[in-house]
Amino acid sequence: MIRQLGFALRDLFGLAYYWYRTGKVRRRMPARVSRHAYGKGRRQYFLLAEPLASSVSDDLPWAIYLHGGAWTFGTPEAFLPAARPWLEAGYRVLLPSYRRPPLANLDDIVADCRSALAAAARLADDSGRPLGEMQLAGISAGGHLAAVLALHPEWWAEAGWPRCPRRTLLFAAPLDLDLLRPRILFSRYEAISPCNGPGPAKDSEWLLLHGDRDGFVNRDHSLRFAERLRAAGVSAQLITIPGGGHLDAGRWTYEDGNRYRKDIDDFIRRGVPGPAGPA
Repeated sequence: MIRQLGFALRDLFGLAYYWYRTGKVRRRMPARVSRHAYGKGRRQYFLLAEPLASSVSDDLPWAIYLHGGAWTFGTPEAFLPAARPWLEAGYRVLLPSYRRPPLANLDDIVADCRSALAAAARLADDSGRPLGEMQLAGISAGGHLAAVLALHPEWWAEAGWPRCPRRTLLFAAPLDLDLLRPRILFSRYEAISPCNGPGPAKDSEWLLLHGDRDGFVNRDHSLRFAERLRAAGVSAQLITIPGGGHLDAGRWTYEDGNRYRKDIDDFIRRGVPGPAGPA
């Protein structure tokens, strides 16, 4: 317990530097970014980031990235640098916002993510942006939301997408809500605990990145979920960051020479249709 507390304090004290570095990258990102509401609440919107060289009618693959912040903090704007690997591979990237506690609970947040998906599909239809291949990713609490969405292909069909994402990337994500404390806060959400949810699509592929000294979300979350995916017969790669804390799982967003960026880029580019990679 004392050891874990030490890891948590290290992660907490590192937040200021993390936001400083991501802020510098955000100010010089080569992307066209627009904001779109999907509800009446001030948090119910998403950002759409597109490569500068693209046109509206270009048949680009899509990605959705869900930001971290314990389901309570963070904004799509602050996490915009996380879109860089997908933008560089020629993707359009959605970054949803959602309502926050205490006015919203986890079920409400998941419902907002589903509403954002439906609004994005309508936007694509209205604007002439073709809907096609999709990837899904998220860090920390956003990784939890990404995993929940990936495990429900019927939600994507209901939202108007051709299919659910084939590839999902999860960074330091809480994937077994039974491990979170205080337990009383999370016991009601068994249906949206990825380790307890429905099985993955048979053709899905997963990449997980987690530090073994994460002070906020213990690596056991990723270990348990990866085991569940492999038991279901799907491809699941778990990369452990030796000595890595919670923030180390996201340093690739601002460190161009980050040692794990190549693994992320390779995983993303294998999902690009056409000459860039197999679908």
